[in-house]
Amino acid sequence: MKSILLHVGDDAHFESRLQGALDLARYTGGHLECLQTRRVPGFLGADAAGFAGSAAMVVQLIEDEAKLAEEERAKLGDRLRREGVAFSFAESMGDPSQTLVDRSLLADVIVTTLASSDDRELAHILSAVVTKADAPVLAMPHGSARLALEKPVLVAWKPTAEAAHAVKRSVSLLQKASQVDIVTIDPTGSGDFPPLAVASYLSRHGIKAAIHERTAGGGSTSDTLLSTARELGSGLVVMGGYGRSRAMEFLMGGVTRRLLSASDIPLLMAH
Repeated sequence: MKSILLHVGDDAHFESRLQGALDLARYTGGHLECLQTRRVPGFLGADAAGFAGSAAMVVQLIEDEAKLAEEERAKLGDRLRREGVAFSFAESMGDPSQTLVDRSLLADVIVTTLASSDDRELAHILSAVVTKADAPVLAMPHGSARLALEKPVLVAWKPTAEAAHAVKRSVSLLQKASQVDIVTIDPTGSGDFPPLAVASYLSRHGIKAAIHERTAGGGSTSDTLLSTARELGSGLVVMGGYGRSRAMEFLMGGVTRRLLSASDIPLLMAH
């Protein structure tokens, strides 16, 4: 993962995203592309008499936002030079989720925030990027001080295309991991792709993985997965994201809603 796309913003979650991106860049010797996104302000007047004034106000808003973005870029650039990682800036005007999706065509990974539905803006960005981008998404929990890539990596396995994509797109990280654990929760038969098939696939890339089966019992699948990750000392969970038809269920409800609200472990997701 050499090309790392970072969602830059002034929200309270940015510091954890930045720390995750920095750790990943150092770990892989990668390049950090910092994407600044600015929304287009709407016209404030509708009638003909007020159109000119509204248009002038919009132009002023755009100029003010551009100046603010330049100041933020200079400040962040100074910090990144001190961090000693390769970086560049990209700027785009429009919806943040769409600009991240557009820039993903030549990105190996996108770094964003592990946001629950309580944070509607960042949750929308995460949902859109996971389900539409042409790159996996590293979602950092709020308040994370770092991405502990020296710790074991947990692969949350289900026999789905999304989970397989997550595994394949994380091979370069798994090859460097101190330990790889394949975890299934309440397995009910995996057809042609049981956990052993995943282990065999990874072995062809020089990756030795241990297989763990867990039952949720009276608890939830998400809580069982998180407790297993903590038991194994995992620093990262690799998992599949679902397609558009199930995006809201995946990201805002059910198993993953609990993961998004409770996980203190970064998630690497692909669909």
